[in-house]
Amino acid sequence: MSEGPGNGATKTPQDFQIRHVDVNLTKKTTDVTQIPCVDYEDAFGGMARGFKLLESCPVNDAYAPEATLIMNLGVLSGTDFMTGLRTYFHAYSPLKMSLVGKPSAMWSAGSGKFGTKLRMLGVDEVCFTGRCESPSLLRISKGDDEQLQFEILDASHLVGLRTNAKIQTLHQQYPNAHFAVVGPAGENYNAVRFAAIALSTENQLKSGDPKARWCGRGGMGGVMGSKNLLAIVADIKDVQLPKSGPELKTINQEIARGKGSARFRDKKKNNGGGGTWANYEALNPVHAMPEMNFVPTGTAVSLPLHRPLVEEMEPLLVKDESCFRCGISCHKNVYDKETVEKNGKMKEVPGKFRAKLDFEPLNLLASNIGIFDIHQSCELVELVDEMGMDSISCGTTLSYAMEYNNRHRDKPIAGGLRYGDFEATRDAVIAMGEGRLEELGQGTLRLSRHLGETGYAMQAKGVEFPAYLPQTNPGYPWALAGGHMSMKTYLLLLYERETNMEYWVDAITNPKRGLAILRDDFLGSCKFTGLPNDQMATAIETVSGLSCSPDVLENTIRRVFLRGYKLERMQGFGADDYVMPAESLQEYPQIQLPYFNTPEFFEELKKQVIARFDEMLAAEEW
Repeated sequence: MSEGPGNGATKTPQDFQIRHVDVNLTKKTTDVTQIPCVDYEDAFGGMARGFKLLESCPVNDAYAPEATLIMNLGVLSGTDFMTGLRTYFHAYSPLKMSLVGKPSAMWSAGSGKFGTKLRMLGVDEVCFTGRCESPSLLRISKGDDEQLQFEILDASHLVGLRTNAKIQTLHQQYPNAHFAVVGPAGENYNAVRFAAIALSTENQLKSGDPKARWCGRGGMGGVMGSKNLLAIVADIKDVQLPKSGPELKTINQEIARGKGSARFRDKKKNNGGGGTWANYEALNPVHAMPEMNFVPTGTAVSLPLHRPLVEEMEPLLVKDESCFRCGISCHKNVYDKETVEKNGKMKEVPGKFRAKLDFEPLNLLASNIGIFDIHQSCELVELVDEMGMDSISCGTTLSYAMEYNNRHRDKPIAGGLRYGDFEATRDAVIAMGEGRLEELGQGTLRLSRHLGETGYAMQAKGVEFPAYLPQTNPGYPWALAGGHMSMKTYLLLLYERETNMEYWVDAITNPKRGLAILRDDFLGSCKFTGLPNDQMATAIETVSGLSCSPDVLENTIRRVFLRGYKLERMQGFGADDYVMPAESLQEYPQIQLPYFNTPEFFEELKKQVIARFDEMLAAEEW
C-alpha cells in the first residue's frame, strides 16, 4: 500500500493507494494501476479487500477460466512487525458450496518470506483471470528502470514434481526469489478439490528440507492449477524496508515473550505452552480429542502421540523453529536423532527431517484415522504436504471413508481403507494427490452425498472440520473459511463450560468473541501474536501511519464477516446450509464435557444466530 496525497503524522484510508495488477493469463497481458483506498477494508487489505473484489466477480464454476484468483497482502505483511508475513489467496472455492451447487467465496493465508518479497517489489494485489495455454509460471521482478516486470514463462520442467522439488528447482533458477507453488494435487485439480498453495521459507531454501508454509484451506491450489499456473516467483534481492518507530520494538518484544503468544512457544523457554501439539495434553484427559472420525475412544490410546512421550520414548528430536524474523518459534519440527562427539562430549543433534507437527495434521492424519505410531504419522504428514493437499480436508475425508468402510464391510470404497492401515493410507494419499482417487479427492461433502450417508461427514458447507470436536462447537456452520481459523468457538466449552443459549449466540455473533479471529486475516499478521486490539492499533499506526483504534478494528471485523455472509447468501446459501452433521448432535458419554448441543438446542441456536446476522447485515451501510 503506497501513501497518497495526505499530510500529517497519521493518515486516513483515503490518503493511501493500492498498487493493483490485473493479469490475464489467456492473453498474456498485465495491467498495473494505482487505486485510491475508499475505506479501512481497502487500506487493511487481506481478506477485507479480497472479499470486496470477489463481490463483483461471482462465478458458477470455481475452475472456469473467467474465475478470479486474487493474491494480496495485509497492511502489516512484509513490514518489520513481527509475524507480519502473511500472503493471502482468495477465490470462489471449489470445495465450499451451497446446497444449490454454487461455489462460495473463501480465502487462505500462509507465512514464509514470499509475502515479504512481494512487499519489496511494491505489489499489493494481483488478480488472475484466464488460463495459460500450457504449464506456466509467473515471474515478478524489477527491471533496470525499477519498473515492475511480469513474465509468463514455460514451466514444463515443473510438471509432476512434488512441492519441495518444485521449490528447490525454482531456487536454483532464481536464487534471490521466493515462491508460491502448487503440488501434484494442484495439477490434478479436477480430481482434488482441496489442493493447497505452498509458500517457500528461508529455512526450506537453506536446508533443502520440505518446510514450506501453506495456504491450505478451500482449494486455492486447485484454482491456481486450473489456470495452468504452477508457480509464482517473487524475484528481487533483499532491500531494506522502512523502519518503524520505537513503539514497534516494544510491541515486537511483547509478541516474542508476552502472554498472548505463550501458548505457542516452546515449554522449555519463555514460559511457553508447547504449541498446538500440546492440545493433545489438554483435550485427551477429558476425552475430547478426535479419534476414529471424531468419536473419542475414551481411552489412553493416543498417548504415544503426545510430545513428552515422543521425546522420551522415540529416537526423535523435536526442534522449535521459526518463520522469517519471528521470535515465537511455533514450528515443532521433528528430526531423526543423531549423536555426535563435540569437544569431547556426546551431543544429540538433528538428523533427517521428518515432518512439521501441528495438532491438526498430527491428529487428522494419525489418531483420527486409527494410527498411533509417531513414525507413521510423520510420514503421512510430510507426504500430504509433498502432494500439495490441505491436511485438514485430506485427513477428515480419509476418516469418513474409513468409517463408511467400517459400517459397510461388504461394499467398501477406496480400496477398502481401514482404520490403522498405514500402508493403504499412504497409498491412498499418493493416489489422491496424483488424481487417481477422485471419489475421495472430491471432499467429504460430495463423497457423503454420493454415498447417501451424510450424518457422520464432518464438514459444514463443504469445508472439512479441523481437529476439534463438533459435538462441543455449534459455531462451525458460520465459519467463513475453516472452523478454527475463522470462527473462534472451537475451545470455548473446554475452557469456559458454558451451555446456555444466550452465551452461544453471543459467542458466535460478537465481533469481540467468535468473529474476532478474523482480524489477523486482513492485517497480514499471524494468529499467534495474541495482541489485544489496542496494541495492534498502535502497531498499525507505527508501521504505516494509518490512523487506527480498537473501535476501527472491531468495526472492520464486523464488516468483513458480514460481507462474507452476504457473499454466501449471494451464492444461494440459506438456512439449510448452516447445519451440523446429524451424529455430532448425539450424546457421547465418553466425552467428559457437558452435553448441550442437542438437535433441539442447535435448531433454536440456528434461528437466533441467523436472525442476529440478518439484522446486522440489514443495518450495515455498503
